[in-house]
Amino acid sequence: MLLKCAKLSQTNGATAAYGEACDGSTACTDTTTQECISDTCQCKTTYFRNHENTACEAKIAYDAACDTADSGQCTDANSECKDDGTRTTKCLCKTTHYDVSGTCTIRKNPDIACTATGQCVTNAECDVGGTDKCECNTGYTETPIDTPTMCSGVVKFASVSYMYVVPILLTMMSLLR
Repeated sequence: MLLKCAKLSQTNGATAAYGEACDGSTACTDTTTQECISDTCQCKTTYFRNHENTACEAKIAYDAACDTADSGQCTDANSECKDDGTRTTKCLCKTTHYDVSGTCTIRKNPDIACTATGQCVTNAECDVGGTDKCECNTGYTETPIDTPTMCSGVVKFASVSYMYVVPILLTMMSLLR
């Protein structure tokens, strides 16, 4: 015979406000938006504490309007509240990620397969129809060399012959003075 157990609430009416101590005998005041986490009343994972610290509010979906004063308000952990380019603040992917149907996915490193622009790391583009891989833009190099994770600007050093000619010219100029 299989017995089913149910957790019984034994709070005896005792409640704790947000940030206060709680346990099996004390419930959080607002059980809809808060729960006892590590013996403290905190916002449930689908809620965030507003910047006025007055309430736990429902997290905001990707591409929905948000308030930059609040942190941790977007449903996708890889998104943040920022300007969408039209002076409207929305939950959008962080610069290290790109949007795939409302989910923020980490950008692809150089030499990794891609299917569209905007999927690659900073200073790289997807060579659609060519290699179909992320390739560093002109003037940028894959770094580190073994397993590249980014495209870095390259400082071009003078050639060896140039490095010999300049000191000779400087010496000659100083002798002519």
